[in-house]
Amino acid sequence: MSNLSVEKIHREKTGKVSDKWASYLPFYDQLFEKYRTQKLNFLEIGIQNGGSLETWQTFFTDASVIIGCDIDERCRSLEYDDSRVSVVVGDANQPSTVSEITSICDNFDIVIDDGSHQSNDILNSFLIYFPYVKPGGLFVIEDTHTLYMNNFGGGVLNEVGAYSFFKKLIDVINIQFWVNELPIDVYFRTFFSLGQMPLFIKEGWIESVEFRNSIIIIRKSMFPSHEKLGDRIITGNIAQVNDDPLKIR
Repeated sequence: MSNLSVEKIHREKTGKVSDKWASYLPFYDQLFEKYRTQKLNFLEIGIQNGGSLETWQTFFTDASVIIGCDIDERCRSLEYDDSRVSVVVGDANQPSTVSEITSICDNFDIVIDDGSHQSNDILNSFLIYFPYVKPGGLFVIEDTHTLYMNNFGGGVLNEVGAYSFFKKLIDVINIQFWVNELPIDVYFRTFFSLGQMPLFIKEGWIESVEFRNSIIIIRKSMFPSHEKLGDRIITGNIAQVNDDPLKIR
């Protein structure tokens, strides 16, 4: 079993070219550590020269399935000596490509979107593939600095861009505290017509959203619920400063 880190694998790799920003590498070591010896299913959208798949096959030593998808027809020539690795060529957001990917595997522990980086594509990929993420799994979006760029359909004041959408998920995580003031369908009218809200958002499958420089990580809940705070647990018997907690208990 390899104990190599993502950072070491990437920095020292030969073979197919892989292009990642330096800050991603140590972060991925932390984020993916618990998965590295699991029989996980992995999907990366946007693989270009295919080098990242070599990184993942080395890091995830016990992975069952590693799929890379890219729209560039030249990716058909990419070959791997690892039977776990598959390459699907096509637009990841088109039904035919989705069908081809899900015919190989229809449940993923980790999905990375490193595709076109266009705002609409990022949003659509999330809406399409997050339902295929296993409970407790991760959906990672790379290079989200493009969402501040007009030529990628972004902009810091863009209220209909992908960044604005993912920021709204922060409120979804805390919906139990405002749901009586505003229906969730109305809150998302910027992005969805009434009655068109994705079911997985309404059901409460979003566990957390983390924003880092150029990366967004959305974690899927183990089970659907908007009651995420849990019970209030008060312990101890001595309240010499304020006995309100004891009254609540």
